[in-house]
Amino acid sequence: MTGVMLIDSVTGLTYGGAGTNAPDPVECGRITAVVGNGLNAAGAQGELESIVITGSDRQLVIATVPRQGDPLLLTAVLERGRANLALVLRRLNNYAAEVTG
Repeated sequence: MTGVMLIDSVTGLTYGGAGTNAPDPVECGRITAVVGNGLNAAGAQGELESIVITGSDRQLVIATVPRQGDPLLLTAVLERGRANLALVLRRLNNYAAEVTG
């Protein structure tokens, strides 16, 4: 991971972050809203869990952290050739559980 951030999905307020390649918090909120609305329009049930955006050398992972009020987003930027995406998704889900637990 080259950058991580915990943000409010609606306001873009950053609660914490680390690394050199943190994503834009407001854009992460917008992406999550667009994808969530698209899933709802397609008839999907339940809340959005995560989004993975893959580029030629980087991946952006956005995991939602449900809570009372606006959800949080736990984001990670990965070097595509060096990261294990499945492991990152698992760890983000574990961290999300710690944030809400």
